[in-house]
Amino acid sequence: MKKLTLLLLLMVSTNVFAESARDECINEVRNHDEPFHPGEHCSLELAELIELFLPIKSGVSLSWEVAAGVKTPINWLTIGRSLGCDGSSVSLDSPERCGEIFLTERGVIDFTVLEKTVQPGVWTVKLFGSNAGVSKVELNADADHRLDHLLANLKQSNFNLDLIVKNDPWYGATTRENLYKLKVSGKKEAWLKDEMSCGVSGEHCSFTLTIFYDIEEAIKSLRFKNHNTDAKP
Repeated sequence: MKKLTLLLLLMVSTNVFAESARDECINEVRNHDEPFHPGEHCSLELAELIELFLPIKSGVSLSWEVAAGVKTPINWLTIGRSLGCDGSSVSLDSPERCGEIFLTERGVIDFTVLEKTVQPGVWTVKLFGSNAGVSKVELNADADHRLDHLLANLKQSNFNLDLIVKNDPWYGATTRENLYKLKVSGKKEAWLKDEMSCGVSGEHCSFTLTIFYDIEEAIKSLRFKNHNTDAKP
């Protein structure tokens, strides 16, 4: 009985310590002069974050417990699964788990935003799926400048990205929608959709990276007509 009590106390203290370390990390980043160097408790490199959501075996759906370990650097805002956790109206394609994380490039925050003071940019993480498991993962950031360098850095990692669909260039340089076949050693094949929309002025951009595990679902998600005959799924 004493051993069980000690084990439970150890588990509780570990959870409290991990949450405290994550909260402290977030607070330190938000109240520190730039450049921002967040610790491992609240940040990851982009490649590391994507790898978290790549299954090891084919035909096996990701569990909803993915990236939800005690020491996860993701600040999950959702308790369990909550349909429409991003605050939008609930629909069949609403996320069910939502969180936030700082992304870094070689240990430095990848972008900042101007609020009352200069603040580190935050990426949102949204999980979609069903009782069978997670079917897609969406990573999103809103910035005052472009983040085109992110994908370039990703290609320099151990990721193999093959472009299979490129959206219609007629939409101009402020809009992008590209789909890549994604392969990482030791992981199941997946598909990565890279979207950018900078609006009319081009001063404020929204960036979204979506990980799909099914090619048909990835193709179906494309919104723009493809006129590039050299890039075919």
